[in-house]
Amino acid sequence: MQTAYQSEGIAPIRAEGELAALLRREGRTHRMAAGAMIQSRGDEDDGFWLIAAGSVSVCRFGADGNVTVFAVLGAGDVFGELAHFGGVPRQVDAVAQSDAVLVRIGADLIDRLLAQEPNFARWLLKSLANQLRAALNRIESDRNLSAELRVIRAIVSMARRQGPELSVTQQALADLVGVSRVTTGRVVGKLAEVGLIQLAYRRIEVVNLAGLAALANR
Repeated sequence: MQTAYQSEGIAPIRAEGELAALLRREGRTHRMAAGAMIQSRGDEDDGFWLIAAGSVSVCRFGADGNVTVFAVLGAGDVFGELAHFGGVPRQVDAVAQSDAVLVRIGADLIDRLLAQEPNFARWLLKSLANQLRAALNRIESDRNLSAELRVIRAIVSMARRQGPELSVTQQALADLVGVSRVTTGRVVGKLAEVGLIQLAYRRIEVVNLAGLAALANR
């Protein structure tokens, strides 16, 4: 199976603090094993998902066997909201990248929160606007980046969203930025050698985010 690159694309919506606690409390919790299909492109399902733990790959599987990876999301990230609010079938596939705990936010709950929780509505509007801004910035900044910088920037972006411990394989990282697994391994190996990250099984720990960000911005 070949993999194509589609940038990190639209920045994911994140739920944090009291809002995240509200969604976890009111939504329905589901546990997914690594590799489980969470949603498929074309599904007529409504509502969206909050990732409580683990990581999820948002992608598209092509009829020719290729897969385009749009993002690897982690705890606190939300996905599926664009199709819900657009009133269209699911536009992407979503697969559990690791064992994951997901919270289902159904249509009835969304309607109730919009009516009763002003902060929920403001959060949605702000987050959707940020997605568009981030997508435009990403398209411009990534156009001529080297493979090394794409890998580094992807790690920095995920660490800023998810924290220093990233539940992502090197293969998933390679798929995300559109380079080979060998190239990704070389880059992360160099980063580990200089003490910016530590490598473990199916996991990358960012030890020095400031140093890594400085490399990303060079």
